Amino acid sequence: MAVLSLKEGKAKKGMSRRKVTDALWGYLCVSPLAIGLLLFLAAPLFFSIYVSLTKYDLFNAPIFVGLKWYAQIFSADGKEFWNSIKNAFVMVIGTLLSMILALLTANVLCTNVKGKNVFKAIFFVPTICSSVATTIMWTRMYDYYFGTVNQILNVFGLEKVYWLDEGHVVGSIIFMTVLFGFGTAMLLYISSIKSIPKSYYEAADLDGANAVQKFFYITVPSVSPITFYILVTGLIGCLQGFTVFQVMTNGSPANTMMPVLLIYKYSGNDYGSEYGLASAMAIVLGLIIAILTGINFLLSRKWVYYES
Repeated sequence: MAVLSLKEGKAKKGMSRRKVTDALWGYLCVSPLAIGLLLFLAAPLFFSIYVSLTKYDLFNAPIFVGLKWYAQIFSADGKEFWNSIKNAFVMVIGTLLSMILALLTANVLCTNVKGKNVFKAIFFVPTICSSVATTIMWTRMYDYYFGTVNQILNVFGLEKVYWLDEGHVVGSIIFMTVLFGFGTAMLLYISSIKSIPKSYYEAADLDGANAVQKFFYITVPSVSPITFYILVTGLIGCLQGFTVFQVMTNGSPANTMMPVLLIYKYSGNDYGSEYGLASAMAIVLGLIIAILTGINFLLSRKWVYYES
């Protein structure tokens, strides 16, 4: 019995060493990602929270001011920030239109239409192009004097339009972002539609359902998880929009001033080095995104359907 217990003790010791070794290898494998998250996510976040409580211009030592900047954001002086939030919500129209266009296009390309692979490539190529290059190209196309869009209008005898003035710029940017960004959503919808069991459509055929009914009662509910994903990421993308607006308008006219662009300006561009105020705006923007994402997850229980 003593010999047997000694062997069991050695086996347990060997198992414990194996567990320690496995744990060390596990921590070693996740360490690059963990270190990256700490250095480039956690550290900047905590530093931003600290700076948002100070008056800081990058050159002089921070001066603690408490919740001054947060109070300013939620006072009448914070109107510019909330207007930028409103502008971002207006741009959500582009996300919704892009989703609709992507779903309709994906539904068509999942049929036996000829040349569907060519169309997939054509629709997806803009999404892999540089957003800066694409925005510059569209800015040239919208140019009043030499832009392609106005040249086409001249061919049909129509007057030129200032596409980037206050009355037209929002529609112009939404049109550009819809065409620029629906390719990825289209591919996601295609993969989701192809995973729908064919028995659903066969049963609908037996019940005499037409194409429109099958689309709204089978396809749309079945792809609702993908729709939810695109909606959440698109909403976050609108609230964090920067490149397109910085390159195309730089926040002028005022209805194209986005929250991140405003934060960028306050952190050291046109408005001077107000890092404390800019950090406070960033924290508030992050909280708004977190709250809206949470609301979307709660509401998703009502309209998102999973196979399980």
